[in-house]
Amino acid sequence: MSLARGALIAFALLNFSAPQEAPLTALPAGVLKKLDTVQKLYCEDQFGDRYKKGCDKKFAGNLKWIELPITPMGQNAILIENDNLGFCGSGGCALYLFVQQPDASFAQVLGTNGDMGTLKRFAVLKTVSKGYYDVQITWTDRKTKTTYRWSGSRYVSTD
Repeated sequence: MSLARGALIAFALLNFSAPQEAPLTALPAGVLKKLDTVQKLYCEDQFGDRYKKGCDKKFAGNLKWIELPITPMGQNAILIENDNLGFCGSGGCALYLFVQQPDASFAQVLGTNGDMGTLKRFAVLKTVSKGYYDVQITWTDRKTKTTYRWSGSRYVSTD
Protein backbone atom coordinates (compact mmCIF):
# COMPACT_ATOMS: atom_id res chain seq x y z
CA MET A 1 0.00 0.00 0.00
CA SER A 2 1.35 3.40 -0.90
CA LEU A 3 1.95 6.05 1.75
CA ALA A 4 -0.63 8.34 0.12
CA ARG A 5 -3.32 5.62 0.10
CA GLY A 6 -2.57 4.77 3.76
CA ALA A 7 -2.88 8.44 4.71
CA LEU A 8 -6.22 8.68 2.84
CA ILE A 9 -7.60 5.64 4.69
CA ALA A 10 -6.42 7.04 8.05
CA PHE A 11 -8.06 10.40 7.22
CA ALA A 12 -11.33 8.67 6.34
CA LEU A 13 -11.33 6.62 9.54
CA LEU A 14 -10.63 9.66 11.71
CA ASN A 15 -13.20 11.90 10.04
CA PHE A 16 -16.05 9.55 9.21
CA SER A 17 -16.28 7.38 12.29
CA ALA A 18 -19.45 7.22 14.36
CA PRO A 19 -20.09 10.36 16.41
CA GLN A 20 -18.96 10.19 20.01
CA GLU A 21 -20.44 11.87 23.02
CA ALA A 22 -18.53 15.00 24.00
CA PRO A 23 -16.48 14.66 27.21
CA LEU A 24 -17.61 16.54 30.27
CA THR A 25 -15.72 19.85 30.16
CA ALA A 26 -17.35 21.60 33.12
CA LEU A 27 -19.12 20.42 36.21
CA PRO A 28 -22.89 20.66 35.87
CA ALA A 29 -24.42 23.47 37.94
CA GLY A 30 -26.46 20.88 39.84
CA VAL A 31 -23.29 19.19 41.12
CA LEU A 32 -21.80 22.50 42.26
CA LYS A 33 -25.11 23.29 43.99
CA LYS A 34 -24.85 20.01 45.92
CA LEU A 35 -21.35 21.05 47.04
CA ASP A 36 -22.61 24.45 48.24
CA THR A 37 -22.40 23.54 51.94
CA VAL A 38 -18.85 22.21 51.51
CA GLN A 39 -17.90 25.39 49.62
CA LYS A 40 -19.30 27.60 52.40
CA LEU A 41 -17.31 25.65 55.01
CA TYR A 42 -14.16 26.16 52.95
CA CYS A 43 -14.75 29.90 52.45
CA GLU A 44 -15.59 30.49 56.12
CA ASP A 45 -12.56 28.50 57.25
CA GLN A 46 -10.21 30.32 54.88
CA PHE A 47 -11.58 33.84 55.17
CA GLY A 48 -13.77 33.94 58.30
CA ASP A 49 -16.04 36.97 58.54
CA ARG A 50 -14.24 38.54 55.61
CA TYR A 51 -15.97 36.23 53.13
CA LYS A 52 -13.78 36.77 50.11
CA LYS A 53 -15.39 37.73 46.84
CA GLY A 54 -14.64 35.02 44.30
CA CYS A 55 -14.12 32.30 46.90
CA ASP A 56 -16.70 30.17 45.06
CA LYS A 57 -14.57 30.26 41.90
CA LYS A 58 -11.41 29.43 43.84
CA PHE A 59 -13.21 26.49 45.48
CA ALA A 60 -14.52 25.18 42.14
CA GLY A 61 -11.08 25.63 40.58
CA ASN A 62 -9.58 23.16 43.06
CA LEU A 63 -12.01 20.37 42.24
CA LYS A 64 -10.79 17.52 40.02
CA TRP A 65 -13.34 15.26 38.40
CA ILE A 66 -13.94 12.44 35.97
CA GLU A 67 -17.08 11.03 34.46
CA LEU A 68 -17.31 7.26 34.65
CA PRO A 69 -19.82 4.50 33.86
CA ILE A 70 -21.55 3.02 36.89
CA THR A 71 -24.14 0.75 35.29
CA PRO A 72 -23.92 -1.86 32.55
CA MET A 73 -26.66 0.13 30.76
CA GLY A 74 -24.28 3.09 30.43
CA GLN A 75 -25.41 5.47 33.19
CA ASN A 76 -22.53 7.74 34.14
CA ALA A 77 -21.58 9.33 37.44
CA ILE A 78 -19.28 12.22 38.26
CA LEU A 79 -16.46 11.47 40.70
CA ILE A 80 -15.02 14.58 42.36
CA GLU A 81 -11.78 14.93 44.31
CA ASN A 82 -11.82 18.05 46.50
CA ASP A 83 -8.24 19.36 46.50
CA ASN A 84 -9.07 22.50 48.49
CA LEU A 85 -7.08 23.35 51.61
CA GLY A 86 -8.59 21.55 54.59
CA PHE A 87 -10.08 18.68 52.57
CA CYS A 88 -6.92 16.62 52.06
CA GLY A 89 -4.81 14.57 54.43
CA SER A 90 -2.55 11.55 54.51
CA GLY A 91 -5.38 9.36 53.16
CA GLY A 92 -6.03 11.58 50.15
CA CYS A 93 -8.70 14.19 49.61
CA ALA A 94 -12.46 14.24 50.06
CA LEU A 95 -14.18 12.18 47.32
CA TYR A 96 -17.79 12.53 46.22
CA LEU A 97 -19.70 10.52 43.64
CA PHE A 98 -22.71 12.19 42.02
CA VAL A 99 -25.48 10.52 40.03
CA GLN A 100 -28.10 12.45 38.10
CA GLN A 101 -31.62 11.77 39.33
CA PRO A 102 -34.79 11.44 37.20
CA ASP A 103 -35.73 15.05 38.06
CA ALA A 104 -32.31 16.22 36.66
CA SER A 105 -30.93 17.04 40.13
CA PHE A 106 -27.81 15.27 41.42
CA ALA A 107 -27.35 13.06 44.49
CA GLN A 108 -24.06 12.31 46.26
CA VAL A 109 -24.09 8.50 46.50
CA LEU A 110 -20.67 7.46 47.89
CA GLY A 111 -21.21 6.41 51.49
CA THR A 112 -23.08 8.92 53.63
CA ASN A 113 -20.86 11.96 53.07
CA GLY A 114 -18.32 10.71 50.54
CA ASP A 115 -14.95 9.21 51.41
CA MET A 116 -11.21 9.94 51.22
CA GLY A 117 -8.87 9.02 48.38
CA THR A 118 -7.83 10.16 44.94
CA LEU A 119 -9.25 9.84 41.45
CA LYS A 120 -6.32 7.60 40.57
CA ARG A 121 -7.09 5.13 43.37
CA PHE A 122 -10.83 4.85 42.59
CA ALA A 123 -11.88 1.88 40.48
CA VAL A 124 -15.14 0.73 38.94
CA LEU A 125 -15.22 -3.06 39.26
CA LYS A 126 -16.77 -5.57 36.85
CA THR A 127 -19.05 -7.02 39.53
CA VAL A 128 -22.61 -5.70 39.72
CA SER A 129 -24.91 -5.21 42.72
CA LYS A 130 -28.56 -4.27 42.16
CA GLY A 131 -27.82 -3.05 38.63
CA TYR A 132 -24.78 -0.88 39.49
CA TYR A 133 -21.11 -1.71 39.23
CA ASP A 134 -19.31 -2.16 42.53
CA VAL A 135 -16.61 0.45 43.18
CA GLN A 136 -13.40 0.36 45.18
CA ILE A 137 -10.97 2.82 46.73
CA THR A 138 -7.38 1.73 47.30
CA TRP A 139 -5.77 3.30 50.37
CA THR A 140 -2.43 5.09 50.34
CA ASP A 141 -0.62 1.91 51.44
CA ARG A 142 -1.69 0.49 48.03
CA LYS A 143 -2.71 -2.77 49.76
CA THR A 144 -5.86 -1.97 51.73
CA LYS A 145 -9.05 -1.50 49.73
CA THR A 146 -12.57 -0.39 50.59
CA THR A 147 -15.25 -1.88 48.38
CA TYR A 148 -18.67 -0.31 47.96
CA ARG A 149 -21.83 -1.99 46.66
CA TRP A 150 -25.03 -0.34 45.50
CA SER A 151 -27.73 -0.57 48.18
CA GLY A 152 -30.56 0.62 45.97
CA SER A 153 -29.99 4.33 46.60
CA ARG A 154 -26.26 4.75 47.33
CA TYR A 155 -22.93 2.98 47.58
CA VAL A 156 -22.35 1.34 50.96
CA SER A 157 -19.01 0.03 52.23
CA THR A 158 -18.81 -3.75 52.54
CA ASP A 159 -15.60 -3.63 54.61
